[in-house]
Amino acid sequence: MDTNFYKSPQLTHEQLSTLTKKRNNPALFRFIILYSLFLAASVGVILSWGGSWLAILISQSFFGMLICSLFACQHETVHNTAFKSIQWNKIAAFLTGMGYLYAPTMLRELHFTHHRHTHEPGLDPEISLGGKAIPSIVSNLPFYLSWLSGLPLFMFKLGMLTLGALGLPEPIRKNVYPFVQPEARKAIAIESLVILSVHILLVVLAVYYAPNIWGFYVGQLVGHCFLASYTAPEHNGLPHEGNILDKTRSIPSSRFVKLLMWNMPYHAEHHAYPSVPFHALPQLHEALGDELKHKDKNHPDFHWMIFKQTTIGSKD
Repeated sequence: MDTNFYKSPQLTHEQLSTLTKKRNNPALFRFIILYSLFLAASVGVILSWGGSWLAILISQSFFGMLICSLFACQHETVHNTAFKSIQWNKIAAFLTGMGYLYAPTMLRELHFTHHRHTHEPGLDPEISLGGKAIPSIVSNLPFYLSWLSGLPLFMFKLGMLTLGALGLPEPIRKNVYPFVQPEARKAIAIESLVILSVHILLVVLAVYYAPNIWGFYVGQLVGHCFLASYTAPEHNGLPHEGNILDKTRSIPSSRFVKLLMWNMPYHAEHHAYPSVPFHALPQLHEALGDELKHKDKNHPDFHWMIFKQTTIGSKD
């Protein structure tokens, strides 16, 4: 995505040109390390399934974190900014999507619409369904806890994958997924069919030959629980009006989280300038400085704030 959604008075054209320069090496190193860890974690959740509860807990937690990392990597690669090579971006986006059941073209269609209509009810597909606004996940405690379970996110993705594999029939595209451009249906169908076929094969193996494979799919649920918790602070609780920095949070995070999540905690910076690759977001963060309006609440702070709001009505 080459469009930017904010114009900083502090950022010169020359600085922005430097920041948007794409490179292969930062992403290649990170992808090899994190995807290898994901493959190792996949083996871990399968081998530990049926073993001790401690082994299951440790392996599932490790696997769940790496599911979040797959999302972050696929997010960067569908933007075509992770690698300088467009082909490398496509390969990485497909491999990560295979790992956590998300066709890359479907993510691109949804996510680019999210960028164009960030936090706009009825238009942003993250807070809309079928072109109509849905209740906020932070509007009450049952909705909030339901979202944190990861099940709504996982089921929404599974529905997109299944319908995508069926060719995303036009009435469904038009009425349920209007953010998908008609010309993207073919790519979505091919990707979804391949990903779904592989996972159906794994499920058949789990049912008839290797029940330990169920550990991988329990891990998917754990991972989506973690991912739902991670993404919740990005826009929720912020106004639907104003510029992009009014509607988006950057989230203070440790170096480990920034490494794992491909610098996604610099979320407002990314929304302001989607053309800036992940490895340049720390510099963009420094350049924007006080223009960033929501950058003080980390994940525990946000979740505690929402818990208080949905239980005792606190506005803090």
